[in-house]
Amino acid sequence: MTVGANGSVSSSRMVHICDGRHRYERVEALDGRPRVQLRHNDQLLTLWPDNKQARSESRDPVAEFPSLAPGPALALDNYEPAPWLRDRIAGHEADVLLLKPRDKLRYAQRLWADRETGLLLRSDVIGPAGEVLESSAFTEVQIGSKAPADLVLGPMRRLDGYKLVRAPSERTQFEAEGWVIGRPVPGFALVSCSKRPLMDADPQAKPVQVLQSVFSDGLTQVSVFIEPFDPQRHKQAMGTSMGATHTLSSRQGDWWFTVVGEVPMTTAQQFPAALERRR
Repeated sequence: MTVGANGSVSSSRMVHICDGRHRYERVEALDGRPRVQLRHNDQLLTLWPDNKQARSESRDPVAEFPSLAPGPALALDNYEPAPWLRDRIAGHEADVLLLKPRDKLRYAQRLWADRETGLLLRSDVIGPAGEVLESSAFTEVQIGSKAPADLVLGPMRRLDGYKLVRAPSERTQFEAEGWVIGRPVPGFALVSCSKRPLMDADPQAKPVQVLQSVFSDGLTQVSVFIEPFDPQRHKQAMGTSMGATHTLSSRQGDWWFTVVGEVPMTTAQQFPAALERRR
């Protein structure tokens, strides 16, 4: 798979296996620093072979292997589908659908789906002027071949020589953590909430918890990270962009917000203001 944004392109080799009860995935970065991600259901292991580092964590499976975010009905509330076209991607016949946003809070998207399986073969995020902000596509696809699960489970079990760091996470409820959505960002609904300790926190101190909430409009997702404000680490508010992805960090009272998503910056800026602390 290749991903292009802002003139840069990265590529990876991906294997996805589903036996009906379990899902396995292996993603190997082909550019830059060697990295392999191995996933079994919600368990994710990231390996850096060059320095023998390994990171184990649990992931809430909100976004499945190339597919749309949950909530097709919600997507149609926020996007207007254009007529289907046909194309050929990575040797496969594909249906092409253009989804135009009904407001300025989100980007248009053009999707290529395999005609037989529905597998998402390519997706483009399109800006207001019709420019392609980001593109993800498979260049070679084999569907239906039976790869052994040990291709994923083997390396997950054989970690001799690796330094393993565990990043525990816990699913939780937004309200149970003392937060409420006071002014929802139009079209976005909360679909996942979890908390985890900061990995760079002082091991002698009480762990600092970061709350991650994922919002979806049925097609794209925005992650909001909330942590206690720390003047030693949180120097100043900032905003960055990479292709269609915008990242915004800002302070709100005693809390520090980081917003990441494939939405315009003006949309990202609405999320900290939408959330209220109740306790």
